[in-house]
Amino acid sequence: MKESVMAWLAISTSFTVATVCGHTYDKTNDVVYAALSRAAFYYEDLREGTPPDNDPPPTTWRGFLGADTNGWTLAGKMAAFDWYLSTLATNDCKSMDYFDELCVRVAVGKCEWFNYTNSASAMKALALNPKGVFRDKAIELAVKFGGVNGATTVFVETILTNAIDYSVIERGSAVCQYANSLLSYNMTNDVQRTFCENAVRMFYRLRLSEPLGTEIVDHLFLKYIEDYAMSSNRVEFASHALINSNCAPSDIQYFTSVTNQLLSSGQPLPWINVGGSGN
Repeated sequence: MKESVMAWLAISTSFTVATVCGHTYDKTNDVVYAALSRAAFYYEDLREGTPPDNDPPPTTWRGFLGADTNGWTLAGKMAAFDWYLSTLATNDCKSMDYFDELCVRVAVGKCEWFNYTNSASAMKALALNPKGVFRDKAIELAVKFGGVNGATTVFVETILTNAIDYSVIERGSAVCQYANSLLSYNMTNDVQRTFCENAVRMFYRLRLSEPLGTEIVDHLFLKYIEDYAMSSNRVEFASHALINSNCAPSDIQYFTSVTNQLLSSGQPLPWINVGGSGN
């Protein structure tokens, strides 16, 4: 594998040197491919347990994109990287060869590594691309970088209600990341409270869909839905999770405990009206 990466790196670099030395800014893809291939080579070395021959390592923006050379500044290279990310919205990534797909993986990984919030729209666009790849990670980053607001709630609902185009893993990625964001969300005004409440109601409306039967969603309801803890609503949610064939072993254990606790409590378990919908 390392040899194949090295061979591609040599080919890519030969074209990149010619382009960069000619100061042709229009071919920004060559600059990005050089950075992505260098990073791929570095991580391939790490996987093989050999000292990476790469100085500096691609763990900083300058290490990843390279020093100012041949008319390219770091700011210019970052703009080139942004341009590359934007192309992933419409590219047929599923038809890419191994190396082009590897570049997408590295690019998405760098957005995560650098906590690159400027990539939020690009990650969302990649996630919505029917021919995109690594969409589970793109969904996670789009939700994480997008924050708690109306647009993110709509995006997550779009993913969750499209089981034909999105796998259970991709939909689960949206669930877990947005639930985490909501659990850690610090509301400071009424607008933010509304965003949060609408997001929780969206989760509640879809609570019986496949990827929502997880412990983190139950915790979300416990935090934001008054009287949910000892309600028939919770028994219904736990029971549905337990019959889901995709329910993880840890969630099975969790919801089994919840169900036993509620049904053996000796207390009435009322049905509560969530969000005024009667559900």
